[in-house]
This record gives sequence, structure tokens and C-alpha cells, in this order.
Amino acid sequence: MNIDFTNKKTIALLSAVGVLAIATIAAVVVLLTLPGKAIQVEDFSGKSVEEIKQWATEKKLADSQLVIDYEFSDTVEKDKLISQSIASEQKLNKDSVLTVVFSKGPDPDVEVTLPDFKDMTEEEIEKFVETNKLLDVTYEYAVDEKIEKGKFIKVNVTDTVVKRSTMLIFTISQGEDGTGEQIVVPDFSDYTKAKITNWAKANKVTINWKEEASDKIAKDKVISQDPKAGEIIKTGDKITVTLSLGKTVTMKSLAKMSKDEAKKWLNDNGLVGEFSEAYSGSIEYGYVISNTPEKGDVKQGSTVKVKVSLGKIKLESFIGKKKADAENFKKKVNNSEANLTFTYSEVESTEAVGTIVSQGYDSGTYLSPGTTVNFQISKGKSVTVENKAGSSEDDFKKYISGLGLSLGTRSTAYSDKAAGLIIENETGKKAAGSTVWYKVSLGAFSPAAGDFENKTVAEARKIIENANNSGAGWSFSEGASEFNDSIAAGNTFGCSISGKTVTCKVSKGKGVTVKSYVGGSAPCSTNSCSIDGVTIKQVYQSDYSDVPAGQVVSQSVDAGKVVSAGTEVTLTLSKGPRPVTTAKVPDAPLTVYNGTSYDDCKAKIQNAFNNAGFKNLSFVKVTGEVDNKDGINGVVKSVSVELGAEIETSTEIVIEIYSAS
Repeated sequence: MNIDFTNKKTIALLSAVGVLAIATIAAVVVLLTLPGKAIQVEDFSGKSVEEIKQWATEKKLADSQLVIDYEFSDTVEKDKLISQSIASEQKLNKDSVLTVVFSKGPDPDVEVTLPDFKDMTEEEIEKFVETNKLLDVTYEYAVDEKIEKGKFIKVNVTDTVVKRSTMLIFTISQGEDGTGEQIVVPDFSDYTKAKITNWAKANKVTINWKEEASDKIAKDKVISQDPKAGEIIKTGDKITVTLSLGKTVTMKSLAKMSKDEAKKWLNDNGLVGEFSEAYSGSIEYGYVISNTPEKGDVKQGSTVKVKVSLGKIKLESFIGKKKADAENFKKKVNNSEANLTFTYSEVESTEAVGTIVSQGYDSGTYLSPGTTVNFQISKGKSVTVENKAGSSEDDFKKYISGLGLSLGTRSTAYSDKAAGLIIENETGKKAAGSTVWYKVSLGAFSPAAGDFENKTVAEARKIIENANNSGAGWSFSEGASEFNDSIAAGNTFGCSISGKTVTCKVSKGKGVTVKSYVGGSAPCSTNSCSIDGVTIKQVYQSDYSDVPAGQVVSQSVDAGKVVSAGTEVTLTLSKGPRPVTTAKVPDAPLTVYNGTSYDDCKAKIQNAFNNAGFKNLSFVKVTGEVDNKDGINGVVKSVSVELGAEIETSTEIVIEIYSAS
């Protein structure tokens, strides 16, 4: 075919065809480059996980565009929607991700403090259970003659603090006559657990719950009941109801799956993922390290703990920074199981003291968990400090400053060096910027004796003690204790210094010279008194004497002796002469006792004289005399005083009595 390219019509036709071709290509390019059609998101309130998954399938969403998460909630019922990341009527395009969060119900590990249920009614207990979101509560009913119907009898736990998930069994009284009414058991196959619980409470029946996995019966639906529907029971009886756990899922290791793959597998199998992150030396970032449980059958809705890798730890540069900076980094990464160990050593360096000058791994190095990193920290450039004893303190300060060091602890002490001179200082190698301690002389300790006069002994000793704390090496000695009219008792006087010892006398205070009281009358009108600067105590002699009664015969402290004021002086007073008494001598002792034995006669005469008041009696036994020629026992030969006379009772009386043998 030959085309005439010089023909105008041909040229026009070719131009039109070219334009059309270019437009067609452009349209194709535009269609190929336009984003996918946006999808309008629905309001998923009230939808189940399966319904949302079905919606995503119908809308042909990519697996990565739908994320289903779970979290605990006290306000949203379990398996109900909490939130959706894209609100209803908004658009979801091909690059968007829709995250829906479902409730796991109340956190079962929250702790609840139980009250004293005593005297509480069933309704009050139910209110407490509902308010505190207790998750495993059963009510039993029992006849009780003492506890009022509808009131608490007991609970199966003794702890006062329990978790929400703790199984609690409350026993409620049916009163004295609670075995009563007959009840037809309904068919629970279409009942929810809540409806069965409400029916049991209304009819005072105890439900014994059981759970079994089932591939046929939907989760939380009734598998069986015993007694069966239509059977007759009474209030207080028990019914066993077995609920379906739904299908069981055989767990497997999710290790090395991406986080999104693990989420999808868990979601597809009706499981809840609880994700945490940790560093790993073998699993790359974003992939699963491990999961718990890793095997075995678990019920749908169970929580699986999944640990996702953060990869290796990227080490930062700490050169020029401080140890605290490195420790803060270590603390942060170790919270995610980095398990790094940092060690530190000091090295000489021109860098500022405390600055990190090297680290065992370069900045940006990726470390496996458990790695040990060694750091070197500058202790500055060391200098040698010499002994500057004998230098002035000003010269020492200049010397230390010139070495690039700082003055450390300053102390003082007495010494043989002049005041203000260095006694000793820290020596040897020191890191730049560190401190140096030193001791400055106070000169020799040279107190005056007068410094210790009229001080308490404790005060005087304290002067020496304070000086010795600064190296004086002195001592204090107490001299004799003496009376001193001008120095208070216990204070020092007469101090002297010998070598490095201070000796002071100790005042006994103003003395009192004891007077002579012997030969005088008693100075006190009572047993004791204070007089003449002393304390007088008066006692009497134990026997009579020729000294007039009440006259002082002795004193416990000699006259003229100097004593402390108030010293006790005991004065002994005379009882005076023995008092004179008289009595009448019995007038018939010579005949009244005739015929008795010597001893009997003696006893009777002694009794008669004693009764008359005479005690100073002497008896003489007379035998073999002619005057007693008849040998009569008990005849009185003689009495040395006149019978019947009035004489002193102290008079010695000699009585002679005959005796036949």
C-alpha cells in the first residue's frame, strides 16, 4: 500500500489518528496510576468479630488492612466493640488500616477487698458482686433454722482480698422451712448463662457449672443439663449445666512470624494476643521471638502472650559524656530484656575528670542481648604531690593550685612548728582536679596556770581534752581536796604546771570549825538540830552515871576540827545518876519458912523480897552449927538489914539460911 504523504487530507488524517493514540495512552496511564476505590466504613457498634471479618472479606480488604485488638474494660461487655480507628461514613483507601478494639471484659487480675458479709441479704451481695465485676460467682441455698431466709450463711473463701477471677460460692439461707416448692426444670438449650443464673436465683436453685470444648455447640451455649428438661426438683436442689467453650485451638509456635502475621493467625483462630517487645540477637526486628502458650489445646477467646523482637541493641556513642548517661541508656534498653552489662575503669587523660574517653564497641554497633561493654573514664592527668611540711599555708595553697589540684580537708594541731606552718599533707600521685588534705600547726600548747583556776574539774579537764584533740599531749591531775572560804565546793584552786601536766587542788568549800560541846548542856531541844554550821544529833548513854542528866559527855567529831558545813556531829548525853527508891523489908522471914528445905526457903524468901522491890540479894548456906542443934532445914539464921525497916531497894541484903546438909 502506497500512502501519499504530500496529500493534505492524508496529513490531516494522520494527525487526527496520532492525537487519538496519544489520548488513549494517557487515559490508560491515568487509570493505571489512580488509587483503588475508597470504601466507606460502617458503624460497627453491636457487630461481632466474625461479622466485621465477613464485612472485610466482602469489601476485599487486604489482610493487613484490618487489625483486631482486645483490651480489658469495666464498662464495655466482653466481646463487644470498644472503638474503631476510622469512624463510620469515613473512607478507607488501599493504604489505610482499620483497627477495631474489642473488650476482654473486666480485668480478672484486679484485686477486690471483700466486706464482712454477715447479716447481708442476697440482694446486697448481688449488688456488691455486680459493682465490683466479680467474674465467677455461684449461689447455693440451704435450710437454716437460725439464719433468716434470704440472708448470708457462708462463702467458700477466707481471704479478705481476692482477684475478680476467684471462684466464690455464696450459701444463702432458705430459712427454717425451705425445702418446699416443686419446680419443673426448663430446657436450657437456648438460655444464656445470665438467663440460667437469673432463673436459678429466682427459684432458689443452685447451679453447678461445667465447661467443655465443642466443635458443634457454639461458645457459651448449653451442651447438657442434669436433671433434664421437664423433670421435677425442689427449691434448694442442684442442677449441673455444661456450657460450651466453643472450638478448641491447637496452639503452635509463632516464632519468626511477623507481628502482623501473628495477629492474623490469632484473630483467625479466635484468640486474643497480648504483645510485648524485647531485644533479640537472632530474631530480626518486628518478628515473633516466642509465645505463651506455645502448644496444647486452648479454648477460643483465650489470651496468648506474644513477645516481638526489637532486633539487636544499637549502641550510642558515649565518648565525651558521663557515666550517668551510659547508665540511663542501659536502664532504658534493659527494661526490654537487653540485659547489657556496663563496666568502667579509670585512665589518665587530658579530658575532664569523669568524662568517658573510650567504649568497647563503636557507636552504631548492634549488640546482642547480654553483651558486656567496657568503658574507660578520665581521671585526669596525674601529678605528684610532695611533702610540704614546714611551708606556710599560703605557700602550700599556691603550690597545690599550680599542680591543677584543689584543697581538700583542712585540719589543725598543736606542734613544735610555728603557728600557720604545714605539719603534714597528702602526698603521692593524684589525678588532675582531685583534692589534697593538709594539717596546719597551731604552735605549741602553752596554757597558764590561771587558765584552770576556779573551774569545775570537768571544765578544767575539757580544756586539756580539747587541746589533746589537736595533738597537745597534756594531762590534768586532781590535787588534794581542801577547804577554801572563797572557792565554791568542787572548783579548782592553787593550780600549777609541771612539764605537760596541770595539777589543781579541789575546794571543799567554806569550812566550819567544830565547837567543844563536852561538859555543856544539850544544844538542841529535840533529838537533832542545825546549829553552829553543823548538824547536831543527840543520843543518851545506855547506863546511868554520876554526870548530871542532859550534860554532853562526848562528841563524834573532835572540837577544833574543820568540816564541811552541815556535817553531822553526834553528841552523847548523860542519863544522870540512877534514881533512888525505897521499900519496906519483909518482917517475918525467920519463922514463916521453918521446916522447908534450904532451896525452898531460899526461893520463897527471894520471891518475898523481890515482890517488895529488893533485887540486890545474897544468900549464904549455913551447915553444922550448934545454933541449929535440932537440924531444922530452912531456918533463917540472919538478915543483914532490919526486918520491917524502910530502906533503899538497891541496898545489898545478905540472908543466911540453915541447911541440914
